[in-house]
Amino acid sequence: MKTTSFLFLIFLIFPCQASEFLRVGDTRSLGLGGAGVTHTFTFNPALLVLSTNKQAGVDIFNRFNVRGLQTLQASFIYSNDLLPAGINISSFGNDAYRETCFMLAVGKQISETVTFGIASTYLFIQSEGVDKNPSRLAVDAGVVIKTVDKLLIGISILNFPSVNLTVRNEQFKQTPVYNLRAGFNWNIIESCMLTSELICSEESPLTVNMGVEYYPYSSFSLRAGLQDNFRMPTCGIGYVFSRFSFQLATQFHPLLGTCTGLGLKALF
Repeated sequence: MKTTSFLFLIFLIFPCQASEFLRVGDTRSLGLGGAGVTHTFTFNPALLVLSTNKQAGVDIFNRFNVRGLQTLQASFIYSNDLLPAGINISSFGNDAYRETCFMLAVGKQISETVTFGIASTYLFIQSEGVDKNPSRLAVDAGVVIKTVDKLLIGISILNFPSVNLTVRNEQFKQTPVYNLRAGFNWNIIESCMLTSELICSEESPLTVNMGVEYYPYSSFSLRAGLQDNFRMPTCGIGYVFSRFSFQLATQFHPLLGTCTGLGLKALF
């Protein structure tokens, strides 16, 4: 009963919409205040072009220590000179309610300073008591611009367009609203990077996420940020060993408590 009441409170604060809990970026971007448009291809497929190694990664996100609010995701990037590609599979929920999303993304170098990427996502919802599980297809697109040395700008639009594949179910809002993101990375010095992004959608006001990353050592990083118009502070650490990297992040919600993220990545 206590868990059910807590879940009800969460869905009041975060209106339930397909893919809201699947678009979590990665653990590194969570530690940077959720700013992901210049950090992960799940928020901007144009970033695939900047990957110099093939890589595979897994991330686990736990919200407010509630078992049914976990998100698991796995990703793979195939880096090459012709057409870099990425795959991401994410799952949120439990046996009673689950959202699953498959993403296939590709990127292309347009010029010396501009890269472009496009992604297709397929999302479906499995829920007890629902005869037809809602599903939909959507398209993401993004660009990355290298303006000057050490400054990177990213712009992307998510879920535009989006098409329902099943008969509309009034219990679920199947078609997510579009999501427009614009942000930057700026390496102000060799060991310190600032990042920020603006998010706009047809149902939400302008949102600001920002973060800072500092490398006291070449293999160890510290991160801090502010998410959702400065309401939720975040922090994180990263450690690189050989071809493996380990990421840990925490987000603090003023009412519901903490969310944690754990990530592991391997380069090939």
